[in-house]
Amino acid sequence: MSETRASILEEAAKNSLTWDVLVIGGGATGLATAWDAVSRGLRVAVIERGDFSNATSSRSTKLLHGGVRYLQKGELDLVKEALTERERLLRNASEFARPLRFVLPVTQPLARYYYRFGMFLYDTLAGSSGIARAELLSAGETRERLPGIALESLKGAVAYSDAQFDDAALAIAMAQAIRHCGGLALNYAAVTRLLEDGGKISGIAVKDTESGEEWEMRAKVVINATGIFSNELRSENSIEQQWSVRTSRGSHLVCRREVLPGGHALIIPKTQDGRVLFAIPWKRHVVIGTTDVPTDGPVNDPSPTAEEVGFILKEAGRALGVTAKDVTSQWAGLRPLVGRANAKSTAALSRKHVIEISPKGLISVLGGKWTTCRKMGEDAIDAAIRHHGLKAGNSTTATRRLTDHGARTPNYEIMDESAKPSPEELEHRVAEACHFAYARTLEDVLTRRMRLLQLDANRAIKIAPQVAELMAPELQWTPSEKQKMLDDFLKTAASYLPGI
Repeated sequence: MSETRASILEEAAKNSLTWDVLVIGGGATGLATAWDAVSRGLRVAVIERGDFSNATSSRSTKLLHGGVRYLQKGELDLVKEALTERERLLRNASEFARPLRFVLPVTQPLARYYYRFGMFLYDTLAGSSGIARAELLSAGETRERLPGIALESLKGAVAYSDAQFDDAALAIAMAQAIRHCGGLALNYAAVTRLLEDGGKISGIAVKDTESGEEWEMRAKVVINATGIFSNELRSENSIEQQWSVRTSRGSHLVCRREVLPGGHALIIPKTQDGRVLFAIPWKRHVVIGTTDVPTDGPVNDPSPTAEEVGFILKEAGRALGVTAKDVTSQWAGLRPLVGRANAKSTAALSRKHVIEISPKGLISVLGGKWTTCRKMGEDAIDAAIRHHGLKAGNSTTATRRLTDHGARTPNYEIMDESAKPSPEELEHRVAEACHFAYARTLEDVLTRRMRLLQLDANRAIKIAPQVAELMAPELQWTPSEKQKMLDDFLKTAASYLPGI
């Protein structure tokens, strides 16, 4: 059932209500935490200052995986946890995730057996996940699985299974499920400060970024799930930091589907910078990435550098013959890597997650990734129960299907010209995004609902005026508001254009 933003804001602004849990941050971590809380019967609200998943959580490599490179580093516990969570997401969010077969080609005769042993260990850690296990491929079989492979001296490959998903769609599904189960999910509402009572965090002050209205929300527990902005929130509110989040930029190029025409993904196990590089079929395109570049701090809309674009093109060109002419969009995301706050070296930074509880009682969920977000949410609410005396049972999200609890299967995507909708169908998709999927801006629709800007920047720019015309009556924009939305989108879209 459609619900107006006004009714959501009215519920959020009821000052007399004390929430059990208030979660700051509407990315993967915050939504998973709120989903865990509401599934235990707790009264919870998740507050996001922009769109749900608008930063890191919509800019992933679209993989649910244990982490092949963590296996190489010997982090077996991290890999096993992620593989367990991969299986749960495939089961509980099958409308948004699916298994995907990867092919790892080799050019050295004995390398196949080295990687085959690693994938045997990977399969063993995954247990009885129901996903096809690894196998050795000859050079001929490798070319059949990867018709576009251009590697010289190909000796064969190892094939194995992982999973891929739609990150932004999964985020919206969790927001819908939270709301359906009695919680509150509110985007475009900025937390301006933390409230204190007797030296303990007791709530948040919130400002609606659309109307400017301000109000306070009280809670038994406040959870910081702001991802790459976790340090910023704690510093601004004088919260002691035992753990620090540092950021690393991962850039991606999106290419036409023809560069990898089969149904398999490609993995290059070791690039010149020592990273794993993926080429992944996704929504009739191919996503190629990612890089690993330390950054000075968090930004909401990072972009690939010319050096990163050149690096990916070189590696993808060597493996698949990709050229700049094949690229339709480019974008980057920042990973939250966690380490001790006083550590000078970045060597110990990890994708593991940490639950930090400050002397003032603020719970911060730090680090992690999409694959393990459900476990992060469970751990955060377990900590809230232990340290704040909340009355609730054990987590149930390991067995809860999202679509059984109010999540809707997306019906607003536009993937390529062969699926070009009629004007009536486009109007329906825009209305669906606005009234059922929390879209508030043109960028929300074209980037995170239709996914068009991440797939084909030029096509997104071309269709933007038409979509703005359709959104205006749905969200009651004035002519000047509609023009500002269009101008803002075109400014953002410019950084997605290939070669920029």
